[in-house]
Amino acid sequence: MRRAVLRAKRGSNASSVLESAVVVALIGVFAGLLLERLVYYQEAAEKAVMELEANTLKLALQVHIGDLIARNEALDYAQIARENPMRWIDRPPVKYRGEFYGDVSEDLPKGSWYFDRSNAELVYLLDLDRNFRPSMGGRARVRWHVKMVRPVGVAAKDSMVVGLQLVPVEPYQWF
Repeated sequence: MRRAVLRAKRGSNASSVLESAVVVALIGVFAGLLLERLVYYQEAAEKAVMELEANTLKLALQVHIGDLIARNEALDYAQIARENPMRWIDRPPVKYRGEFYGDVSEDLPKGSWYFDRSNAELVYLLDLDRNFRPSMGGRARVRWHVKMVRPVGVAAKDSMVVGLQLVPVEPYQWF
C-alpha cells in the first residue's frame, strides 16, 4: 500500500513539472506576442504624431499666407516656399533640432525634425521604421517641402502661382 502511494506521488511530481514547463512556455509565447504588438503600436503612434505635426504645418502655411494678405503685403511665393515651416508655428516640436545646410541625418538622433536650408526641405527622421517603405529606397525619413501650385495644364516656372502646399518630397508608405 505504501509503495502505491509513493508511486502516485512520484507520478504527480513528474506531471507537475511538465505542467509548469507548459505554463512557462505559454507565458513566453504570450509575452512575445505582447511585445510585438507593443512595438507595432509605438510605431503607429509615431506615424500619427508625425502626420499631426505635418498637418499643423500645412494649416500654419495657410494662416501665414492669410496674414500676409490681411496686412496687404506682397506675396512672394518663391520666398515663402524657401522658408522654414517651423517659423510659422508658436512652438516647434520637442524633437526639432534646428536649421542645417545639407543632410545631417547621420548626426541627429532618430525621431528628430530638422530643416535643410540648402534644399528648403523639412526632414523627419523615423525612430521606428519596421513598417516604413520609402518609394525610392534609401533612408527611413520623410522629407517635406512647400510646392507652388500653378493653374492646371501650366508647367512653366514663370507662370502664375495660385497657391502653396506643404507636401512630401517623395511618396512613402508607412503601414
